[in-house]
Amino acid sequence: MSVRLTAQQVSKALFDADPMNTCCRENDCFDEYDYVAEAVTERLAEGLSLDQALVEEVSKCFFDGAHFDVSRLTLAFKLLGEE
Repeated sequence: MSVRLTAQQVSKALFDADPMNTCCRENDCFDEYDYVAEAVTERLAEGLSLDQALVEEVSKCFFDGAHFDVSRLTLAFKLLGEE
């Protein structure tokens, strides 16, 4: 992806998609995914792809590093311009 994503953009996409079903939208918890987004943008700066960074950080933050059904992230990827 040629455009650099900001943590704010990543957080908003995750908030809108709410892939972990935290009900952040319903509860107006706009910063629910900020910590994940910060970690994702750090990984992007290290050279990881958006796919790698988002999958790794969601796994680490929500699944203790274990594998998970990455289809949960489909809408977030779409919102970020990735498919």
